[in-house]
Amino acid sequence: MKMIKKLVDCIDEELEGAQNYAEKYVEYKANGNTKWSGRFKSMAEDELQHSNYIHELAVEEISKLRSVYEPSQEMLDKWDKAHTKYVEKAAWIKQMLSL
Repeated sequence: MKMIKKLVDCIDEELEGAQNYAEKYVEYKANGNTKWSGRFKSMAEDELQHSNYIHELAVEEISKLRSVYEPSQEMLDKWDKAHTKYVEKAAWIKQMLSL
């Protein structure tokens, strides 16, 4: 269970980095600086991919955990909340990068 918490924390860190880079992308794009806007967009996309990989791992680990025992409802609720946050934040970042 601590492993899932650590994975959720890693997902959050990657999304935070992606959001920071995406905001810089928008800022530099608005200023007409295509060189740096492109670089920040690329870095944001990389961070999004990292968060996706870690999310996939967390899903796999939870599935393996469920094959051994049924996690508590509290744990499942925390995962559902973290998963929803991941989906919403990733979608928002992707929207920023589509500008």
